Amino acid sequence: MKDVVRYRAVLFDLFGTLVGSLTRREHDQVNAKMAAEVGVPYADFWQLMGETYQDRCLGRYDTYEDLLWYICRRTGVTAKTSGIAQAAELNRQFMANALVPGPEVMETLDEPKRRGFRTGLISNCGPVVSQLFSRSPLARGIDIPVYSCDERMAKPADAIYQRTCQRLKTEPEFCIYVGDGSNQELTGAAALGMLPVLKRTDLSDVYDSHRPEVETWTGLAVDEIPELLDLDI
Repeated sequence: MKDVVRYRAVLFDLFGTLVGSLTRREHDQVNAKMAAEVGVPYADFWQLMGETYQDRCLGRYDTYEDLLWYICRRTGVTAKTSGIAQAAELNRQFMANALVPGPEVMETLDEPKRRGFRTGLISNCGPVVSQLFSRSPLARGIDIPVYSCDERMAKPADAIYQRTCQRLKTEPEFCIYVGDGSNQELTGAAALGMLPVLKRTDLSDVYDSHRPEVETWTGLAVDEIPELLDLDI
């Protein structure tokens, strides 16, 4: 990351990039606890969580409680308000723990800003992440965070990249985009003229382990975020 004239901003994905991936094992454990709190059979709860993923990312539930009430209605369960609240809190705690980066990530985020780069974030996520992010240590390292649920659009749609660039006050061709390849985010960024960099991550225990663009990737790639500083770009 040496050419501060050619590039002016670095945009990052969140999960699997700046923080760890949300593994199936850990997420399923939380889902099981939430299902028990609201009284929905786990198999039904798990299925509806999958079915509502895109809607959650597009902000179609204002709160996590709204999502849980919807799941209860779909399954014919009459849940208690206290159970909904407890289930939502389990998810909030899970996400809060997931938003803690390693110290090497924070050190790396400081360096591009020192060199004159602006930093952005684009995450396909639900409202809990956007609400919690400001309390994460990552908030001080990211100038412009953009969340799909707030924007009502998700990667790889051109518009979410363009909107982030507008807020960073730069053009896509002057941006580097770093992500783990979920949601076709790298090809989406490249289509607008950004320089995509794959952050390799363990895909053995994620919901979307089959990522064609990762499997055929021939572009720039790093195993750890600090390696970005050594790229000759």
